[in-house]
Amino acid sequence: MAVPPPNGGADDVVGGNLNSQIGWPEMVKTVAAIRDSLPVKERSGLAILAADDSEVGAISLYGPAYALPPAISGSNSIWFRGYGDPPPEIVIAVGNDPKILFDNFETCTLAGHLHNRWGIRNNVFADYPGVFVCRHLRHSWPEFWKHFRYYG
Repeated sequence: MAVPPPNGGADDVVGGNLNSQIGWPEMVKTVAAIRDSLPVKERSGLAILAADDSEVGAISLYGPAYALPPAISGSNSIWFRGYGDPPPEIVIAVGNDPKILFDNFETCTLAGHLHNRWGIRNNVFADYPGVFVCRHLRHSWPEFWKHFRYYG
């Protein structure tokens, strides 16, 4: 009996993670359209709050074509990059649990949904396909960020 390598192996990548990249171009296009729908004066204080390194990867890869800002996230080592200076005034939240958003921001408005043209389930954002525009963080950014760190 073969013992799988630590942290998975080829089967883990193909079976568990490959589909996490399906829909990346559509996701970034959706985020850009939501950003473009905001008043121009709000766009300068904007951040993209991604739930996971997959969304951050998509924004990093495809976002420059749309002049999107880098994504911020509490996921894994991405958390160490912080939230930017100055702190965001508005976030477009991608792949996040709405409860976390509603608990931490005074207002969050559903602005779009994530999907892909093939109808394939993306295992990263399938459970949270809503894209929200959130304003007015209930706590300071340093306080929020201190508790927004998670691993997965």
